[in-house]
Amino acid sequence: MQHPPPLPAPAWPEPSPRPHGGTALRLTDLLSIREACLRLAAAAQRELLVFSRDLDPDLYDQLPFLDAVRRLALACPRSPVRALVFEPLAPVRTGHRLIGLSRRMPSRIAIRRVAEDFRTRVDAYLISDDTGYCLRRLADRHAALVEWRAPGAARRLRADFDEIWEHSDEDIELRRIDL
Repeated sequence: MQHPPPLPAPAWPEPSPRPHGGTALRLTDLLSIREACLRLAAAAQRELLVFSRDLDPDLYDQLPFLDAVRRLALACPRSPVRALVFEPLAPVRTGHRLIGLSRRMPSRIAIRRVAEDFRTRVDAYLISDDTGYCLRRLADRHAALVEWRAPGAARRLRADFDEIWEHSDEDIELRRIDL
């Protein structure tokens, strides 16, 4: 069986100059990436977008992160938190708390399974308010590029997210509520 050629890599955000003359922050360990994701989630006032293979439990199934998501979801109407996940069954089986939260707040937190056309992607990212982002070009590595105030780069990532979102559907495993 022939597989279609992989999709071209998206135009990655280039590091933008920081006010003091540096570039985006490059992180190389899990704890730093977790702290950056928490900081981005806590700073979100309108929207938080997650693109992940399995909802990265080391990042997104942590109580401080979930508290920030809950706060945002309660403060903003109409799905301020959206996540795209490649394989929803693994986080469902392990009881990922973001999925549980989405089941309790379905109008505020939406999770979809990534459409087949986009399943060759190897990146992962989090976007906060079209302003900041944490990008891992290789989702299975602890290396990330983070920018707190980079609206241009965040908007490019959001356009990528929105395209995938429009082609993706909610998975039955994500909707099911265990009684």
